[in-house]
Amino acid sequence: MKWKITTQFLIYMILSLLLSFFVFLILNFVFFFNNFGKQDRILPYQNPSTYTLDFADHIVLSDGKVTIPDARLAELEEGDIWIQVLDENGTEIYSRFKPEKVPVHYTPAQLIHYHKFTGALAKSTIFIGMLELGNRDYSYIMGFPEAVIGKATINYRTETLLRDFLIVVLTVVTVVTFIALLFGYFFSKRLAKPLVKIVDGIQHLVKGNFQHHYHPKGIYKNVFQNLNDLSRVLKVNEAERRKIEKTREEWVTNITHDIKTPLSSIKGYAELIGEYELDKTEKNRYVDIILNKSDYIHQLVDDLNITYQLKSTLFPLKRKEEDLVEIVRESIIEILNHPLYEERNIEFSTEMEQFFFSCDKTLIQRAIMNLIYNGIVHNPKDTRIKVEIKNKQGRLSIMIEDNGVGIAAEDLGNLFTRYYRGTNTGESHKGSGLGLAISKQVVEVHGGEVFVGSELGKGTRIELVFNDEKKGRDL
Repeated sequence: MKWKITTQFLIYMILSLLLSFFVFLILNFVFFFNNFGKQDRILPYQNPSTYTLDFADHIVLSDGKVTIPDARLAELEEGDIWIQVLDENGTEIYSRFKPEKVPVHYTPAQLIHYHKFTGALAKSTIFIGMLELGNRDYSYIMGFPEAVIGKATINYRTETLLRDFLIVVLTVVTVVTFIALLFGYFFSKRLAKPLVKIVDGIQHLVKGNFQHHYHPKGIYKNVFQNLNDLSRVLKVNEAERRKIEKTREEWVTNITHDIKTPLSSIKGYAELIGEYELDKTEKNRYVDIILNKSDYIHQLVDDLNITYQLKSTLFPLKRKEEDLVEIVRESIIEILNHPLYEERNIEFSTEMEQFFFSCDKTLIQRAIMNLIYNGIVHNPKDTRIKVEIKNKQGRLSIMIEDNGVGIAAEDLGNLFTRYYRGTNTGESHKGSGLGLAISKQVVEVHGGEVFVGSELGKGTRIELVFNDEKKGRDL
């Protein structure tokens, strides 16, 4: 279908354009054109004729010598323009950037010849200006590259110019209108009817009516088939959109609930501090609670923000060449330096001393720490967490394994789901519920993969796999 429509359209349009073009071309040759020049593009600063005339202001006679400011000379050099200044006799008294074949003396006839014809002198297009220096008349030549600047000559009869112009315009308009009407009639008659159906189908889709079905036939068979396919896809997408909308509303409801809970605490304790006389110890305790609740809300909002940013392909990663082994080591040290977790049993081992990788260190470190924290806060205090780095067939494998309570099989599929579930925010180990989702997004946006396995009562194993050193640099 594509080629049928394209071929017919091209045949009609080519015939129409060719006929119109040849009529217009012949009329222009007869009445106007005598010679063609080249003018592929104009210099970036301004028109060459105007530029040449204005350049007279930059030519100065000092102590009997012609000078041009360095800034103007640099401009000439950049534009590949040369200049000659001639005295009253046509003899050169100054030049810059002049080609070797350019003469040092010109007769009036030579100046006229070179000025009229593009490329006649050193493959340059010549423009001439006049100036007065020290009560003497001088002239100057500026040569522009023929490949950049050209000239065209138009010859016409002044006494019949208006009449000839009107004849050409009327003839061209008449011929083009007739040809356009003739071919347009036959072409539109063949195409208009199915096009009306196509437009009607598009209007149905715009209005959300995805039930309409068309019988594919004729040269637009594939178009009608695509309309049917589009209706089917949009119908499925609409159902999916409603499902996502419902999930989003549930998510917003849960998030709103989790924000309201700490806000209620903040408000309550703030009112206690403001309305009652409290001793310093009690007052400080209430202030600490308010600060903790505020930190929780800040963490929730921050996690929501970063999870949506990571989902966007426009999120700017601050990539640098980093040692992933050192990042893991620093993450473990930072966790163990935390007063709440300094007694936790975290083992670290590595088969590789270094693994350089182009990544955003802050995000990678956050992902690793989220996974380790998850093993800490959801397991008893005597749980052993083992972090191991291995060379897995040229790829870096970071294994985070614990012997804790494990995860039920039905919950594994939703482990990295970006969905915040209602929790008791008063418990210190409860976070925003987005930490694991963020970790998975961070790993994947760096070209890595995440694998997880768990069994109730036996612990959980999470593995992060990154490409080898060379591929890491190329990411």
